[in-house]
Amino acid sequence: MAVVLAVLLPWVWRQQRTRDPSAAGRRRALWLSLALGLGLPAAGGLFYALRGDPGALDSQRSALSQALLQGGLPQTAEAARQLQAELTEHLARQPDDPRALVLKARLDMRAERHADAAAAYAKALQGRSKAINDAGVWAEYAEALGMAQGGTLAGEPLRLVQKALAIDAHHAQALDLAGSAAWEVRDFAKAAMYWKRLLEQIPVGEPRHAELRLAVLRAEQQARFAMPTDSAP
Repeated sequence: MAVVLAVLLPWVWRQQRTRDPSAAGRRRALWLSLALGLGLPAAGGLFYALRGDPGALDSQRSALSQALLQGGLPQTAEAARQLQAELTEHLARQPDDPRALVLKARLDMRAERHADAAAAYAKALQGRSKAINDAGVWAEYAEALGMAQGGTLAGEPLRLVQKALAIDAHHAQALDLAGSAAWEVRDFAKAAMYWKRLLEQIPVGEPRHAELRLAVLRAEQQARFAMPTDSAP
């Protein structure tokens, strides 16, 4: 996981404020989603840099070129400001560049501009954009939209999660979000199912494995006492 998380997302902060012990599994799973998702911007940035139009970038725009070629977001405030300025100028000239739009969305997410991030993701996924086939971008869009609508995955964010899983049934962030969406509607059996799939990707012995395993156990325990529901993903 190459990118350092600059700020904890409000969604996670909301869950951590919760005092209800039964939500602990979800809180851990959401935290894990962010930890696993940290590597996605790097992979996505590289994907669009390799498959996009290299001539679309001015060779003097070092911050933007480096961000697109290497992936990830800058780790200092000064570098972030420089990248934001170059990105704004680039999008003024090429407003439909999906690589730049995804990068803008990630910068907006880090700055907690969730509605702006969701709008940028939506635009990046229009037309014949290569981003359409990237499960990670759909999952990031789902998270941004969920946070923009108050921290819930109900409705459109859930549809986006399902889109991501249709592209890649093993995508880590999408699996975690799907589990969280199921937990949100109290479909604990499905939450456990999605998180089990995610658990298989984490080596035994890592702290994240133990945390997610506990979330699975709590979801299974809740499932034994919960009424069936048809509203889960």
